[in-house]
Amino acid sequence: MQTNDAWRTRAGHLEIESRAFVDGAFRDAHDGATFACTSPIDGRVLAQVAHCRPADADLAVAAARRAFEQGAWRGATPRERKRVLLRWAALIREHADELALLETLDT
Repeated sequence: MQTNDAWRTRAGHLEIESRAFVDGAFRDAHDGATFACTSPIDGRVLAQVAHCRPADADLAVAAARRAFEQGAWRGATPRERKRVLLRWAALIREHADELALLETLDT
């Protein structure tokens, strides 16, 4: 268990990826717009986050459709899907402290 001071220190060094993740890459919003993601505790700006609009959502939906129709997941066997999901779960466990920190900063 970490102390409040330890959490504050980690939060001060946290680098937050603020671009949208679409089609396998991080991208700025189509029009470059951002909005401030602020801490409800003290109002400080945690990050300027991509302000995605309908055009960005359309790109994301099209990429997801392509990935579904042409991607490896669709043809993956249950065993292959299990392997991927177990790896994802392991990464969540491995980064639980960072995920907890991000969640507490934003709520």
